[in-house]
Amino acid sequence: MQCPVCSRPAENLTPDTLDGVVVGCQHCGSYMIPGVAFYDFVGLDMSKRVAALERAKLGSQGGWPQVSAGSLRPR
Repeated sequence: MQCPVCSRPAENLTPDTLDGVVVGCQHCGSYMIPGVAFYDFVGLDMSKRVAALERAKLGSQGGWPQVSAGSLRPR
């Protein structure tokens, strides 16, 4: 798979039971995008996807940072 943030090769780490995707990217790190936010996320330009991932990383409480709908809105 390609990383939805940087378009580089990435690993799909998604468990079968998850509605969304978990990405393992050597450049961006590992993160999760829930199904409800995925299409809005991939529709953003690259700089906005990078910013959304950074907001998700800052708000992470451990585990995979989650790019939620709230992460997609600039602060």
